[in-house]
Amino acid sequence: AVRAYVMGERCNGEAQPKPEQLKEMAALVREGVAAGGLGFTSSRTLLHRDVHGEYVPGTFAGSDEMLALGLGMKGLGHGVFELVSDHLGEEDEWTWVKAFAQKTGLAVTLIPTSPAAYENGHVYRVAEEARQQGMEILPQIAGRPTGILHGLHSSFHVFVGTPTWQRELAGRDLTAIVATMGKPEIRAAMLQEATNQAMGFMGSPERVLKQVFPLGEHPNYEPAETDSVAGIAADRGQGALEVMYELLLGAEGRELFYQPLGAYSDFNLDERRETMQHPNVLMGLSDGGAHCGVIADAGMPTFIMTHWARDRTRGERLPLEFIVHSLSARTAAAYGIRDRGTLEPGKLADVNVIDFDRLRLYRPEAVFDLPLGGRRLIQRVDGYDYTLKSGEVTFASGEPTGARPGSLVRGGAT
Repeated sequence: AVRAYVMGERCNGEAQPKPEQLKEMAALVREGVAAGGLGFTSSRTLLHRDVHGEYVPGTFAGSDEMLALGLGMKGLGHGVFELVSDHLGEEDEWTWVKAFAQKTGLAVTLIPTSPAAYENGHVYRVAEEARQQGMEILPQIAGRPTGILHGLHSSFHVFVGTPTWQRELAGRDLTAIVATMGKPEIRAAMLQEATNQAMGFMGSPERVLKQVFPLGEHPNYEPAETDSVAGIAADRGQGALEVMYELLLGAEGRELFYQPLGAYSDFNLDERRETMQHPNVLMGLSDGGAHCGVIADAGMPTFIMTHWARDRTRGERLPLEFIVHSLSARTAAAYGIRDRGTLEPGKLADVNVIDFDRLRLYRPEAVFDLPLGGRRLIQRVDGYDYTLKSGEVTFASGEPTGARPGSLVRGGAT
């Protein structure tokens, strides 16, 4: 981060850069984008912390700082300002965002992280008004609500904060966890402890479990209210925590549970379908690297194709042609990548050959292939017959061919 590089230890707090530091930061942004960077990105949300619990650089950066860094890209002919922000329900944030777009002629893509930004479609109204004034402001949306995955082999579930879990089970392998959790005394202790704990901003476990849904072998990302752990418990005449405990042990402890983070209070995706078709909206948020022990959204493009164009039963679908365009040409154009995204003479032959009828996602699973045995969640898929990069087959039936014809992507390339 340029803030960390220039400000050093002061970068994570509420301290603001000195004028000469701000000038140096803007120069670094310009240098990076001029060298081929696609743009500049910043995080202004309390959701993002490092491994030590410190807020990431930029969290408390002021509007003047954001605008100055963005203006570092002025006149370069390419560059996108990408922003994750808690403040897009506030006029001050929009003032500098629109000032950047107006003064540079460059695009801004936004990920709002506060409910106020979405009230009465606020973020989309502002984006549309900006478009009519010649500015390109593109709110990002995922094909489904971003969510965390509870499970014994993810990094989180409703019992993970209990003393018994921390004392008896944390850090053990899955087989040992399942065996230990099967003991009556362990079960009784964990249920009692979980009943008395709060889960931060999410509230009590009983409340959380109204929005936690077993995925199963064929994941369902648009479940009904009765499909939740609390709904299953009500049908069985049991407590939600008791049912969650039992379900966690399913599939030999490999079951995972989807908890949408907001925007699912109506238990359907009808409103999301309408928003996905907004002319300013950019499909994104396919998180496959950060939060890799609790989020497995790298399969989002496959979900969008299968759910929205083929499998949805709880409402209207979307045309496959619209989805493919949104995931390829639309995204490439938004980031100024002009040599791909469509099948045309002279453009890169980057192509997926897909058996659409066979296309499917499996339940996410944990693998421990990061340094020091670190965990990440992956999601396997069937139906991609061939993946071509620059006309060469790099994957066949999901297996790598060994061909690596790719090269560094540079912003501004024709």
